[in-house]
Amino acid sequence: MFGTRGRFYFVLFLIIISAWLISPMFVNQSNVPYWVSKVIPSKTLKLGLDLQGGTYLVLGVDVEKVVLESADRNATRLTKIFEDKKIQFSKVSRVGDTGRISVEYQNPADEEKIKEVVTKYTGMNTVGSSAGQVVFDNKEEEVQRIKKNVVDQTIEAIRNRIDEFGVNEPILQAQGVDRIVVQLPGVKDVARAKSIIGRTARLEFKLVAHDPSFGKEKIVEVINKASEAGIIYDDKAVYTDYVDKLNKFAQGKLPKDTMVLFEKKVDPTNGKKFLDPYLLGTASPVTGDDLKDASVGYNNEFGEPYVSFQMNANGAKFMEKLTGENIGKQLAIVLDKNVYSAPVIQAKISDSGQITLGSGRAIQELQQEAQDIALVLRAGALPAQLTFEEERVVGPSLGNDSIKEGKISFILGSILVILFMGIYYRFTGLIADVAVILNTILILATVIMFGATLTLPGIAGLILTIGMSVDANVIINERVREELRAGNSGKAALETGYTKALWTVVDAHVTTAISGIVLLQYGTGPIKGFAVILLIGIAYSIFTAVFVSKWIFEYLMERDLLKKISI
Repeated sequence: MFGTRGRFYFVLFLIIISAWLISPMFVNQSNVPYWVSKVIPSKTLKLGLDLQGGTYLVLGVDVEKVVLESADRNATRLTKIFEDKKIQFSKVSRVGDTGRISVEYQNPADEEKIKEVVTKYTGMNTVGSSAGQVVFDNKEEEVQRIKKNVVDQTIEAIRNRIDEFGVNEPILQAQGVDRIVVQLPGVKDVARAKSIIGRTARLEFKLVAHDPSFGKEKIVEVINKASEAGIIYDDKAVYTDYVDKLNKFAQGKLPKDTMVLFEKKVDPTNGKKFLDPYLLGTASPVTGDDLKDASVGYNNEFGEPYVSFQMNANGAKFMEKLTGENIGKQLAIVLDKNVYSAPVIQAKISDSGQITLGSGRAIQELQQEAQDIALVLRAGALPAQLTFEEERVVGPSLGNDSIKEGKISFILGSILVILFMGIYYRFTGLIADVAVILNTILILATVIMFGATLTLPGIAGLILTIGMSVDANVIINERVREELRAGNSGKAALETGYTKALWTVVDAHVTTAISGIVLLQYGTGPIKGFAVILLIGIAYSIFTAVFVSKWIFEYLMERDLLKKISI
């Protein structure tokens, strides 16, 4: 397609562009003139957790609870379907702490209809029946599907949060049925990372219940009785666990369809934190599922931050109905079972609102909380509760040692290869060295250009690729040497040698590439990093060994700069 001159300039162009892309690896932008810092690219090589240090977390996913919640949703859904189809029933409910559903009925003639509807709309099977009752359960493969889906959805939600958090190339992977491994290269603020990852971000809008016969003093009375029963909120208690236990204890002691939640406040007189209770309706007519966007805003009077949110079209419709029918009542904005505010509805609200964060704290602290809340609301709620089962911080010293050893092995191996090729194949070996160096530069440039992350296994893949590139040049040089020994001219030996060596080189690289593809498909984390570098290197190895080195020979021969092949 190109003449020898065109191909020469094409190779030169590749070298210049690749050198420009990898220049940040060798230039400290803070120690160069201003114009130089503007010329060199801002992108640099991203290092993995094993090279630059960071945080390693193992998260437990409460998949069993999701199976129970799925059963509850099916029970609610079936209740509505039975009503719509005029099928007589007494009760549809989950059976204890299992994923089974019980349907109670009075007319025996309805039993077959009930079985047909449940199987059709939920896929559940009949596992037992008695007079006036049928019990259904999910197939085992459906249970496994639910568990797998919730882990996959959790990984995606965490990835969205981490992307917003600003971590480059995090590694997230499932471990077993109910665990997720998270690696965050370069993250030093472990506490904040855990807070953002683990926050359920369940946003709900609940009406404050105003029952004249059940004032605040009676709510406090129930809380005190729970305290006497050992249900106490202190520094050792998890807030959401405390609220769940309290409301379970309060069943039958509170008005029907109500629950107790709290607003976390600070006493301005002494700076102590306390919980202010609210009696709320259990229903959540509008939730975070109807959210479109969330951002941080600041009020004009004191400059205090708040979280501004916008509803999608569906959410705006529900919010308008909820607020329009309850003007004059309080509407609590609840995030993760924590009441952030409970303003009085003054007018109909449709597509937007605010979450205020209270006062009594430093502006920086409020701003950080507002940013984190907006972040997790935008990224989406977690489909399941998480527990942090393992936490390791990889120090930068280990990363620096790995980088140092990797550099030494890479440089030492490259020098030995270059010396061997130059001594054994003489001038032809030097051209092969040019091809090998270009191969390395192209790999690094590609990794930087696409924003991939280099890990310790990736360095191993890079070193392996150099060896493969040399191997290809050795095969070609031996073929050319054979042609010269057979009495062919230099140009004829070059053409025949490269032609005969081509498929041998391609075959060797393709078989290795198949292994790389398998590793890429089924490997995880660092194994994938090794496979990516290997596959990129294989492509460039064929290009530089088979084409670039030949083009250099042809360019030199056409200009009589190389009269005899020294090999």
